Formats: sequence, C-alpha cells, structure tokens
Amino acid sequence: MTAIVSGARTCGDCGLCCKLMGVTELAKAPGKWCGHFRRGRGCDAYDARPTSCRAFNCTWLLTEALDETWKPTACGFLMHSDEGRLIVECDPSRPQAWRASPYRDALERWAAAGQEVLIFAGTRGLRLNADGTTTAVVRQG
Repeated sequence: MTAIVSGARTCGDCGLCCKLMGVTELAKAPGKWCGHFRRGRGCDAYDARPTSCRAFNCTWLLTEALDETWKPTACGFLMHSDEGRLIVECDPSRPQAWRASPYRDALERWAAAGQEVLIFAGTRGLRLNADGTTTAVVRQG
C-alpha cells in the first residue's frame, strides 16, 4: 500500500465518509449522514467544505495498489490513517465486511508486516494483531 494516486481517482458517488466520519465544524456525529451529501452526486458543498472534510484522506483514493473492490461503497468500509495506524471504518450496516476476501487476508498481511490495523464499527472495534488474532478496543474521543 505505498503507491500514491496523483488525482486519478475521485469520490464519485461514494460518500461513505460523509456517513461514517464525524465533522466537528458541522456538529455532525459519526455514523449519521451529512446534510450536504446527495446520493448519486456526492457533496453539494464540496468547494466550501469544512477543514475536517478537506483534511480527511481516504486510503482508497490515495493508494494505486487498491483496486475497485476496495472502493468504500463496494467493500462496505473505508480506510484512513491516523498517527501511523491504519483505521478501517465499517459501515454499521456491514460491520463484518472487512472479514470477507480479499480484505481480511490483506489486512492480516499488513498487520503481520508491522502496520497497526484498527477496525471499527462505531465506537467498538478490534486491533488486528500480527499473528492474525484480534483484541477488543474502544475508540477514544
């Protein structure tokens, strides 16, 4: 997961981050659809979106090695980095999506290679350990 896409990909109609991520400036809680998201079109305030939205970096958008099966709307989760950790944010309607092939195998390989992988569905989550086991974690803040 090292190749960076140079603007080749776009969100298109995805918008899963508009549901899963909290946006402080909009007082938007995680897990609730943003009022600016329009199904099939994306964000209707994209050019004026808040700093939190501008700073968010979807791993699928940035990583050439991840094909279309990793697009958040296809796989049921989105990934982003936070303080060197890979965070997998599952859609609450598909909390086990990360366990399907090819996702779990890839996530386990990354964890075995030393990448910290945290998987969340809401505030409850798992740390994927290097040996393929999981440890329960609770999201802080």
